[in-house]
Amino acid sequence: MCPSTMPYRMFQWGVVLLLFIAAESIAHEACADDATIQKCRQQFADYTGAEVVFSRDDLPPGRYHDILKPLAMENRLRAVEICLEEAKLYPPGYFAEMGLTTIGVFAVCASKRTSDDWREFDRQIGGYRYYGIYNGTDALAAAFYSDGQLALTLHHEIFHHVDSTVDGETGKWNLGVDDFNYRRAIEGAKPYTAAAIAIDDLKELRGKQSGYPLQTTVSAYAAKNLREDQAETARHFMSMMKSSLVQIADQPELPGSQRILHILREYESAVPDGPGIDWFVNTALQRNQLRRNNSEITIDATLLRLRDFAHQGERGYTGVDGRCDEARMVLRWITQLPRDSLDVDQCDRVFDLAESVTVALTMARLQPDESRSTFLIWGREDSNGVNQTLRRDVRRIASDCERLYAIANHLGRNDFDQSGSRPDGSYWSVCLSQLRLLSEYYVFIDRHWSISEPTEQIFSETRNRICDRCPPSQRTLAVKLRATRIDRLKSIIENQ
Repeated sequence: MCPSTMPYRMFQWGVVLLLFIAAESIAHEACADDATIQKCRQQFADYTGAEVVFSRDDLPPGRYHDILKPLAMENRLRAVEICLEEAKLYPPGYFAEMGLTTIGVFAVCASKRTSDDWREFDRQIGGYRYYGIYNGTDALAAAFYSDGQLALTLHHEIFHHVDSTVDGETGKWNLGVDDFNYRRAIEGAKPYTAAAIAIDDLKELRGKQSGYPLQTTVSAYAAKNLREDQAETARHFMSMMKSSLVQIADQPELPGSQRILHILREYESAVPDGPGIDWFVNTALQRNQLRRNNSEITIDATLLRLRDFAHQGERGYTGVDGRCDEARMVLRWITQLPRDSLDVDQCDRVFDLAESVTVALTMARLQPDESRSTFLIWGREDSNGVNQTLRRDVRRIASDCERLYAIANHLGRNDFDQSGSRPDGSYWSVCLSQLRLLSEYYVFIDRHWSISEPTEQIFSETRNRICDRCPPSQRTLAVKLRATRIDRLKSIIENQ
């Protein structure tokens, strides 16, 4: 090598080396980012039971926009973070319970041919630009144009699924079922009553609220139809939760308040164990923070809360009423407790308290008299003469038993003996007591009103769901109970 060219050659090799190091660094950073994205996606899946995807091929079958442009890698982590943060405004597992399996996030959502009065053709992307779309069954696709827009779009499209789902069953026929009541509430013909929020909670909400009261509709787009009106109301509520809660307590007569009160009813009725007003109050006041970080879920905190609910139940059950959603929230926490961190004694204490609270939940809702011949009936008949609240209360009896069964499995307390009970517990006894109560409740209703065939079917489904969780040694009894009329369950159980 010529001496005069040596510095130049060395410089060239230096540049090559630096480029190589830089490339290695970029590749390593990309891998790290991908690992972080996957971790965040897993957190979303663990919390919701659904998944976030970035490819059209990963969306389940359904109707979507023609153009779903893939999201750039550098924007995916932020997209998942937004999805996770907004998902935590709903209860854990809520998406899975109502059959929402997939959320796709894309750089652009656009239709080549379909439009409406609210958008113009975008020549740059070759279509009409949209924010998102719900596929009508189990998934949604959302564009990520900005942080705030993605959050609002998620709540809008999620509500379309909520609106399509009743007690966990999704179908297009559900979309228009509530429109009549929605219109009458807005017009003041049959309005919802003011939200029942505790005085102290309301005072705290007033001190922390921001935003503005919703006087009428959220946007011009809400005028498209009643379904879009409700979805727009939902995204407003989720983005201005504190002020919205204050509004529906202080100014229920506003058309905007009636809209909010209606969509809250939709959230609750989408699944048998849907979130009530207290869930959203606790969320707005950040009392559900324990759910937001599994590392904060402690055994002592869980035991303390369970003891509180169980103690109130011992005082006559009515003390639990109004806090049922909060009690169910604590019961859900149990399945998130690290199993290997609990000793046998702790498992027993947690499970025994969970049994007590499960019974208290039903008793608090139905409030039987001493003879268990008179019960409290919640809700009112809709335009079709159906009391949807009563039906949901019946379904919740089964949901509570299924949750207790899941807790038993998680804590390893499913080691039943031949009598159907644990040597130190009574899971199956709780199920039988719930079935007996179901029978008594049915008899009371049948004595005073005519029970429709669909409502009769819901009672039967509830009985069957409870019987499906029987211990192996009790399968003969479970089969017998499944074949027994609801009004005769009490007699069968008492003669065991």
